[in-house]
Amino acid sequence: MHKLNNIRRFLVTLASIVTLCVVGTIAYRMHQEGAPSRKVPKLPLKVDVSLQRVHYTETKKGVKRWDLSADRAEYNKESDSTTLTGVKLVVAGSRSTGDLEVTAERAEYRNATRDVTLSGKVLGRSASGLEFSTSRITYLAAKSQLETDQPVQFKDGGFELKGIGMEFQTQTRRLKVMKDVSAVYRPQGVR
Repeated sequence: MHKLNNIRRFLVTLASIVTLCVVGTIAYRMHQEGAPSRKVPKLPLKVDVSLQRVHYTETKKGVKRWDLSADRAEYNKESDSTTLTGVKLVVAGSRSTGDLEVTAERAEYRNATRDVTLSGKVLGRSASGLEFSTSRITYLAAKSQLETDQPVQFKDGGFELKGIGMEFQTQTRRLKVMKDVSAVYRPQGVR
């Protein structure tokens, strides 16, 4: 019996020492690591949510209308808008016209209307060869229309057009340039 009590005391003492060693090791490592080495940057004023690499798809009756992707998005609850950087807007077209891809340095997405104002080196291209460039353009979701009041250059095949202000129907590819219009037509293969 005396031997059994000695074994129990030994096991209790051994378990206590092991427990103290484990707790001591954990406390030591936590103290060594301290605060996280990488701090999370604070959000700018009036930014409620900030996300990296975002993608949004707008559909109507199960059919994709457009895709909006960006490297960074910052949502402002007060204005119900999202500021985007590194932006690509792809507006779905018909089988004959194809999709229209518009890229820009930045954009402002208004959540209530789903309109997107793109700015900073705005470039538009379609699979059929249509191209345009401007400094700022707005995609009006309800009308499926691109509008700008800025100088714009437009190319399609051998046709080059310059002017100020533009309305462009993304579904029908109907184009209207507002003022100071100049146009040049060069048949394909002729320089």
